[in-house]
Amino acid sequence: MKILAEQVVILILFGALILRFLVYGDVPRVSIPGLYAIGWWLALGFSAFLHAPHLGETLRHIIRLGLMVVGLIVTVNLVRREEDWRRLVRLLYLAGVLEAAYGILARTLYGWRLGFLTHGKAINLGVQVATSLPVPVPYGTLEEGNIFGSTMAALLMLGLALWVHPKEIASRRLTGLGVGLITVAWLLSLTRGAWLAVIVLLPLFWVLYPTRVERRFAHLGVLVLAAPLALAALLALILFAPPTFPIVSRLQSLTQLNVDQTFSLRVLRWRLAQQDILMRPFIGWGPGTFAQLHGLQRSRPAWLDSLTIKSAQEGGLFGMIFMYGLWATTLLDGFRAALRQPDQPYRGTVLGLTFGALALFLAYHATDATWLAFMWVWLGALIARPGGMWAQGGREVAR
Repeated sequence: MKILAEQVVILILFGALILRFLVYGDVPRVSIPGLYAIGWWLALGFSAFLHAPHLGETLRHIIRLGLMVVGLIVTVNLVRREEDWRRLVRLLYLAGVLEAAYGILARTLYGWRLGFLTHGKAINLGVQVATSLPVPVPYGTLEEGNIFGSTMAALLMLGLALWVHPKEIASRRLTGLGVGLITVAWLLSLTRGAWLAVIVLLPLFWVLYPTRVERRFAHLGVLVLAAPLALAALLALILFAPPTFPIVSRLQSLTQLNVDQTFSLRVLRWRLAQQDILMRPFIGWGPGTFAQLHGLQRSRPAWLDSLTIKSAQEGGLFGMIFMYGLWATTLLDGFRAALRQPDQPYRGTVLGLTFGALALFLAYHATDATWLAFMWVWLGALIARPGGMWAQGGREVAR
């Protein structure tokens, strides 16, 4: 297991917060979603101590996931004022735009093959090559293409919300530039889960983003009328567009899942996980135990790529309830604010964070990145929003 820079930063910030609590007597803020996250981590640890085949190896996963939960708590406690929250969202979006630009750069350099610099070899700054993909795909500074795609999906929803509600975090011109870069990176990732997440969420976003109720109903009417045409156009693209375009070829693979090697491997993993869950339905096996139980698959350690199935296999029913509690309480608060508080000063930002979190939730049923800090910081930003339901000391944040 590699030690990542984000893990070290989380430990440093956590230590600094503890010192702050001791020196100034501040009360730590542990939100209801934070309690669900802690419960999820405890369920994983309890499952591991009871059932993990190799407890020593599993402990590393427990520590790693524990740091992510600490990252959520650190994020919520760092954001004490409105300007802190604005700065957090601005930096989060800026980091995402830079990640998108770097991924595009990596794919461009890999395709150019500057032979006079590398003796005819491609320059690989972060590009994934696999037999299951029609062309190489960028992953930027992240672990692999699916994580890159799901990250871009979340940032795309945030960028669109900031663009239609300008001057909350940045100007419309700068936000639009970011949306353009993120969209290109999202497409280049060829991540079907991330594509489907955005395609599913865009109609809902179209209906909910207006502040006035009558405009939402008008958008709903337009959506009902346009939906058949949009579906027909998408179907025509999948069925009749030339597969020489990688994006079209990747879309067309959704109609051929019975021969898709990636999907067949996922189905095999899900069936094996189902057996594990039936053996330990209430208390799971512990994090990282799927590979211990099932060894190598196609020359690589077995792993689960569905948030729900992974939570059930590793933490049992209790672990899955806590994980769903974390997502449900966070998302419901975001949607409640967007629908019931249309005049709040940061409605677009909250709506973007909420839709971005929902995009991650959907995309993480085709990949998994719960062991990386991005998801936890994103949820922390949504929990700590100005006037949020779950942020203790919400009045202080709102000022």
